[in-house]
Amino acid sequence: MRVLILSLDAGGGHFAASNALKTAILQKYPDSHVEIVDTLKIISPILDKLAVGTYLKAIKSVPFIYGLVYDSTDKEPPTRWSRALYEKFYFAFYKLYNIISDFKPDIVIGTHPSPVDMVAQLKKRGNINVPIISIVTDFTIHPYWINEFADYIIVHHQNLVYEAVKKGAQKNKVVPLGIPINPSFAQVYDKKQVIENLNLEDRPTILIMGGSLGLGNIEEIVEKVCTICDENYQIIVVAGKNKALKNALEKRDFGRKIVVYGFIDFIDKLMAISDILITKPGGLTCAEALSRKLPMILISPIPGQEERNTFYLINNGAAAYVKNTENFDIVFSQIINNPQRLEHMKLACSFLGKPNSSPDIAEFIRGMAG
Repeated sequence: MRVLILSLDAGGGHFAASNALKTAILQKYPDSHVEIVDTLKIISPILDKLAVGTYLKAIKSVPFIYGLVYDSTDKEPPTRWSRALYEKFYFAFYKLYNIISDFKPDIVIGTHPSPVDMVAQLKKRGNINVPIISIVTDFTIHPYWINEFADYIIVHHQNLVYEAVKKGAQKNKVVPLGIPINPSFAQVYDKKQVIENLNLEDRPTILIMGGSLGLGNIEEIVEKVCTICDENYQIIVVAGKNKALKNALEKRDFGRKIVVYGFIDFIDKLMAISDILITKPGGLTCAEALSRKLPMILISPIPGQEERNTFYLINNGAAAYVKNTENFDIVFSQIINNPQRLEHMKLACSFLGKPNSSPDIAEFIRGMAG
């Protein structure tokens, strides 16, 4: 089986989903050939720097503007200005066509909507004739994900099918298999062994994350957690690629020990030993937490898809949300001291979690590829 995965390096989650799916395909079908392509970078490195760079700067500096754009394009029927743009500059996709022609995939997967629209232009014009699957990496369905030339759209859960259909998808094309996460999240660990291997302590654990970019008022959050939790709690912070945050946390004296990591590859183990997660509501991170039945307190959502993720998770009982950092300690105290609430959140996570999402998607792809 030959699988071409088209993605975009915008924030880390789309590529993480691509790599998780590739891992699962190769584990389940070792004779397969899987290639991941950073689509925009291949088509035009200059356009990639402009588009992705602008997006990353916007979510850091003026997130409300990104939110306005996101909401304004979430129409019924959807406004498809970007698709019109792709049609006008169709000639720019020849590099993508060459990749598809050379690789000869049995199926093309898109973990970001832009590559799906791009490859759909090739299919629309009869340049290629290969099945296309769009994989939504959030807990909301923006119309941008839905393309008439995609054979299927994979969403996280059955309770998102209605939204997908309302936004324009054909019901028979919507498949609720989950957001692709690393197959390791389905692995059952010996908690004591993990704690020993990571040189951690066997006590109730608070895990704090700011996504791959380490965004959010993490220092202030850590300070407030320290005021609520006594020494019986272990506090772990993952700063991701934010080296400045990691250095600041390591230098600061919180009056107690704080375990600080940078960008790591054992989040699955940390989630397995944690009792509550404080995080930005990125799709991949939250899907991973759900698979570990890990209650969440959500902070600093980016307007747009992360806000929608937040609404979805709190409406389904798996998370709480703190809008203003100054009120974080109030909400955190209410939750951490309410075992019944935490247990209900775990049950909600269990209902929503898809720990086998990537192997299940791999099996579905295999069925399509023949």
